[in-house]
Amino acid sequence: MDERETPPLLSLPSELVHHVLSYLNLSDLVSVGLVNHGMHEHALQDTLWQPFVQAEVPESGVTKPANLTWRELFQQHHPYWFLAKKKIWFADTAHTGKLLIARYDRRINAIEAYTLVAERRQPTFLAWDQHPDAIIHTFSPRVQLDLNVPVLRLNADAYEKAIGDTGHRLQKEIPMSVYHETPRQSAGIHSQLMLARPWPTGITTEATPVWPPLTLPSIHRSRNDASPSGFRQPKQKPATLDQLSTSTFRLRKWMEFSSRPHGVSMRIGEDITTWATLPEECYTPTPQKPWQGIWCGDYAGHGCEFLAIMQPDDPKPLPEQAALAMRDHEREGSVSSEGSWSTAPTGAAFSDNGDNMETAEDLEDSVSTLQEAFHERESASPDLGATSDDETVYRGRIEAVKLTGDPNIPRGEYTFIAPDIGPNGLLRVASEEIFKGARIVRSVGHIAARGFRDDNYMTSQLILISHDRLAQYWETFGHVSFYQRVDIDSLARV
Repeated sequence: MDERETPPLLSLPSELVHHVLSYLNLSDLVSVGLVNHGMHEHALQDTLWQPFVQAEVPESGVTKPANLTWRELFQQHHPYWFLAKKKIWFADTAHTGKLLIARYDRRINAIEAYTLVAERRQPTFLAWDQHPDAIIHTFSPRVQLDLNVPVLRLNADAYEKAIGDTGHRLQKEIPMSVYHETPRQSAGIHSQLMLARPWPTGITTEATPVWPPLTLPSIHRSRNDASPSGFRQPKQKPATLDQLSTSTFRLRKWMEFSSRPHGVSMRIGEDITTWATLPEECYTPTPQKPWQGIWCGDYAGHGCEFLAIMQPDDPKPLPEQAALAMRDHEREGSVSSEGSWSTAPTGAAFSDNGDNMETAEDLEDSVSTLQEAFHERESASPDLGATSDDETVYRGRIEAVKLTGDPNIPRGEYTFIAPDIGPNGLLRVASEEIFKGARIVRSVGHIAARGFRDDNYMTSQLILISHDRLAQYWETFGHVSFYQRVDIDSLARV
């Protein structure tokens, strides 16, 4: 064909060309735009870029800033859109961790992430006819985002200030002005975002320091041990998009003070936190896996904690101590409330020599639950006991892993496991008023002394109250703790 002739594709009406191009993915659309001047003009059609922005923002019907085209908007936040798309991010901060909800705020054209927090309300005591001595308190937490200060904020101003020793954009760190609207700016707190590389799965073992831990599913994991260079070396950051982890990232934070007489800045307390997310399919409930999700649990003296409850298709073998506890469900004495142990929910910590042990009265004051008083609530959830023969629902394992933790059971560790909620794990269907109709199955709860020492598992009973509420009866400790589902989607909306 003569070079002066118009290619057949460009001979078509513009509407047809745009329709053809609308089927291309991002990489192919960019490639087509490099073919010639005519295709470049077609590839710039703004309506072609709107779906790419919408695909990165969970909220439907996203709008763009008036001063930007869809293409410009997409390019401005590329490749950081994954932070808003994945929504849930949890930190490797020792013991406690932290949970963020990320979202795109179209009002200020920024990707932001805020800490998810839960506040207790005044509990009341409940009686359980089946176990009159059990300690049960109501618990109705107020779960919300701490909107005072974002942990992460990416906008045009932040991208312009990207710094780094190399020329690769992906390896530059993004300074974030997260305190510019508060008096804390005067404290000299600085925060920078770093992209991360995935750690090869082929060389990852139980002993490899990676985040997220192997107790949680993840597409990518990144090393989170101490780095002599503070993760500044180019090989520790992605240089190309195929080296970019969209499941992990890092934040570098420090404090900086200036000496007025000499004008010298002093930088102290640098801290690097690795953050990870969860595959959406592992925490999204389905008709066959109705208990999957992000939940809030009451851990008494340690406060409310967040956990991921999952129903894996191919679960890992039970931890050895959990398997031993399940095989001898009637075992007594090897783990008791009279030693240096603490259950995860109560957060009780006893001294190794037995001094300062909590009494039953102390335990009653500290233990709490995760639901409203039974006699005051009107549950809209179906009666699970009525469908106890439904093999599509009551089958397989339910396991809970902490996304935030405490000094006894830290983040990233199992908090409870019910190996089989089907016929083999069924204890009974409750007939007593407080849990009437709820399926009660065998389970184990994770316990440890302070500092996560000598961790072990004790037998318990998982009470499937509804798809949004669970309870756990800790047999040895004689108390019931509750868990309540968190509506992540509503929190991610701006």
